[in-house]
Amino acid sequence: MSIGRNDPCLCGSGRKYKKCCGKREGAAIVPVLVEEASAIQRELIDYAMENHSAMLKKEFQPLLRSNETLRQNEQVFLVTFEIWAILTRTIKENETILTKFVKRRVPSISRQRTAEIVSSWVDYRFMAGVIESCDGPVYRVRDILTDEVYSVRALRSVDLVGAFVTGALLPHESDYTFFMTDFHFEAAHAEAMAAAVRNMFNESAFEDTQDFFTHDFVGVMDTLFAVYEKGHAAVDLTTLMWAKEAQKETAAHMEASFEQEQYGQPVAQMAVLLWNYYCSKEDPAVRKKEVFTAAMIALLQAHELLDVKESKAAIASRYGISAATLSKRQKEMEAVLEEKLQAAGSGQK
Repeated sequence: MSIGRNDPCLCGSGRKYKKCCGKREGAAIVPVLVEEASAIQRELIDYAMENHSAMLKKEFQPLLRSNETLRQNEQVFLVTFEIWAILTRTIKENETILTKFVKRRVPSISRQRTAEIVSSWVDYRFMAGVIESCDGPVYRVRDILTDEVYSVRALRSVDLVGAFVTGALLPHESDYTFFMTDFHFEAAHAEAMAAAVRNMFNESAFEDTQDFFTHDFVGVMDTLFAVYEKGHAAVDLTTLMWAKEAQKETAAHMEASFEQEQYGQPVAQMAVLLWNYYCSKEDPAVRKKEVFTAAMIALLQAHELLDVKESKAAIASRYGISAATLSKRQKEMEAVLEEKLQAAGSGQK
């Protein structure tokens, strides 16, 4: 006999099944639901890039001119733009990329709970707030504009109490998850960032916070970067998700190497974000961190995202690998990252 999650529990308690006996069953499946929903988020991003790239490019160009600080952090700018555009920009029949994707994708999702989660994404919310507490992979965030408290579920345990965080929240049953990523800033700067966002909202023409973010989420991010820019990494890269520990260790090696090479913090951050995206697509096995760091340097040079220019042989020699190995990895990474690298390059011109 099957029973729906909202049906009365068979034990006779009078409560809904999902709040009674189904609760124990539900706890075990939560990580599965989070992983499935995360995979479908990645599908949504691919769908947007494959089917609506012309519209996205048209929307992107004016923002390059009007958000100077964010433009200096190319890869973060692209992520910010993609979040905003996929959720808010309308296409045919006044639908957004999100609503069109949900309508097409939900019928093919086999697990009912996952289908219900994805269906609920159309009720997304933008949010800027401070993390008040962390309980394993779930943290509570207080919105600095509405004073609402959100329960946000991450893929892994985090301990970021006091940090300022912003992004777009997608409903996930009784909790939320961030779409694509959340942007964390150190707790020491939370007060200044909260004041900056409140000031923007108060000076805007909007009374509703969601209208405000929908109109100018990219501008909000640009302001936050301006507040935080001097002497600090703009985003806490330690919050990125990695399928393998070796990939995370490679990210740390890459960031440290870029800083040692004096390429600058924005470029180091861009490299790590590109590496994270590549890992999410290819899940590479890492045997030697230096190979991928050297390949990233060569790749950014090839796309004129580094001010220096040197031969592959010189880069390979410095990192103790062969030029052939570097070239092989560079080509593999470029095949996945080509579009993002081109967009980042256009942002510098």
